[in-house]
Amino acid sequence: MGDANSGEGRRPVFDDAFTIVLAGVRDGTLREDTAYELLELCERFGLHPPVLEGALQRLADIGLARIDPADLVRFTKLDAVTWAEGSWLLVGLVEVAMRALAPVADDADVARYEELVTAARRAAAERGDELDPAVLATVDFWAERTPESFTGRLLVRTLQQMRYGLPVRPVWTVTDVESWLASSLQSLRLRQTSSAQRAAHVFGRLWRRYLEASAPALGVAPDALLHPAGAASGDLYWADWRADDDWFEVLGSLRDGTLRPGHEYPLRALTARFRVPLRRLLPMIRRLEVMGLLEAGPDRDGSVLVTAPTVDEWAETISLLLGLQEMCARSCMPTLTDDDVEGLRSLLLRARREGRVRDYAYTSTLLEITRFLAVRTPNRAMRQTTTVVIARLAYILPEPPTVRQWQVEDFLQLIEEAAEARDPETASEACHALALHFDAHVVDVHARYGTMES
Repeated sequence: MGDANSGEGRRPVFDDAFTIVLAGVRDGTLREDTAYELLELCERFGLHPPVLEGALQRLADIGLARIDPADLVRFTKLDAVTWAEGSWLLVGLVEVAMRALAPVADDADVARYEELVTAARRAAAERGDELDPAVLATVDFWAERTPESFTGRLLVRTLQQMRYGLPVRPVWTVTDVESWLASSLQSLRLRQTSSAQRAAHVFGRLWRRYLEASAPALGVAPDALLHPAGAASGDLYWADWRADDDWFEVLGSLRDGTLRPGHEYPLRALTARFRVPLRRLLPMIRRLEVMGLLEAGPDRDGSVLVTAPTVDEWAETISLLLGLQEMCARSCMPTLTDDDVEGLRSLLLRARREGRVRDYAYTSTLLEITRFLAVRTPNRAMRQTTTVVIARLAYILPEPPTVRQWQVEDFLQLIEEAAEARDPETASEACHALALHFDAHVVDVHARYGTMES
């Protein structure tokens, strides 16, 4: 259990109910071809309607459920392209988790991972049924052990989508996994962020081979999985949230202290306070949780607790956003138009000028570069997740710290070169350069503000 002032021990909203219903999806007792009454499921699982609806909407976010206006619930699956789209988000999140854990890994982490690597090597040599769970266990490790709890939760969510999103997921059959096993283990032993980045890129190349091997079983061309576009994912990834007047009223009540940090609020009381029905409130609650402003309350009937985020959680958000920026940059580079490149050049010129004169609009411009890349990625999973994490960075602290790393010319030059050449590898190099500057930014902010713990 984490410190009360950190995000480590926070319970995701509706997590217990989500786990119960997901188990029914996994074991097949909740059938894809059956429409269920909402109250029928409440009786089956012993859950109150607001809690069950919240859990179902969490399942809907990853494409595993849908609630219609008549309160009928259907459990759904993903098409192959949408599934592949989410799987590339998984690959990027693995890198974020590895970057966070490698420098602080302890001997117990190394020993546990050595066991997993040994099991995976044995399974690869035997080429049997144990290969799939053994390889995926090496990915689970990073989700479970990363010190950045929010990244860990997102990675767990994408792993759930990857494992259970298809009617039948192709098992892992690629036996040449030694490059991943050796490089990831080495990154833990060395405690090096740079080694973790390299190992994560090895995993990305290995994932391509898994998707290529999976294409025949899924009935699609390999390129449809390697470069997913046009996926039927319009209702995933918090898509039911809207920035309307009700949203700004709820968010404003958190920002101005009307809803007080450390206080619990029943969902029923919030629907009355803001005069919105529960089904419209729940997407706001889920988005506010992702933004770090709410967590699950202790009331099993459905309540939320207003959080008091710390600088450490802000720093974790920076780390995650940098990883998402790299994902978006890599995926959008091949599809940039000449107008896109010119628009990016204008942003980079603005950043150079603002950095030179130490203009405090510089912070917003660096964030706008991230938003620019996110908007242009064809991968909806990456785009939507990045948009929410940008909002988390903006609102997780009362006053977001300004960036004082004025000289980031290495990043600016490299990302411009990447855009001109439409080159994902140079885009990665640019994002790694920016990450070093933001590591210094985090150190600077800790020195200025401490932890901001209550």
